[in-house]
Amino acid sequence: MAAAIPILHSVFERVPYRTLAKSRSIICCILGPFSNAVKYRNIHLSEHRSEIYNITCEDDFKNKVMRNSLPVIVNFHAEWCEPCHSLKPLLEKIASENEGHLHLAEVLVDEHADLLHAFEVTAVPAVLGIHRGIVTDKFIGLVSNKQVMEFVGKLLDKNKEGS
Repeated sequence: MAAAIPILHSVFERVPYRTLAKSRSIICCILGPFSNAVKYRNIHLSEHRSEIYNITCEDDFKNKVMRNSLPVIVNFHAEWCEPCHSLKPLLEKIASENEGHLHLAEVLVDEHADLLHAFEVTAVPAVLGIHRGIVTDKFIGLVSNKQVMEFVGKLLDKNKEGS
C-alpha cells in the first residue's frame, strides 16, 4: 500500500486541480484504500463548496443529495428533451453563482427509473429542491427565469432557517 502512494502522488501532480475536483467521486471509487493520497493535492473527500453532480446510481444520489448539508437542486432531465436543454444552462449558472450555498444534481431519467418512481417524477424537466433529505419545493416543465429564481430563493431561505 505504502509503495502505491508515491506513484499516485506523481499521477495527481500531473492532473490539473479543476479536473481532480470535478472527478472526485471517480477518484474515490478507484483509490478506495489509497484515498489518503488525494490529500497531496488538497482534495478533500467531504463535500466541496460548489458542486454539480452527475448522479450515477441510487447510492450516489443518497450520498450527494439526501445526506448533503447544503440545499440541492435536483434536475431530472433527458437527452431527447428540448426544454431540458434550455433549462440546464440556467441551473448550472445559478449553482455557480451560489457557490457555497447550494449544489446541483443532474439525473438522467432514462438511466434512473428507480429515482423517478421514488420522487413521483412523471414529466421532464422536473426540478426538485431538496434540503437535508426533504423535498421542499418542485416544478415541472420549462418555467420562466423569474419562477426559477423564486424557486432558488425559497430553497436558499430554507437553508438560512436551518442554520
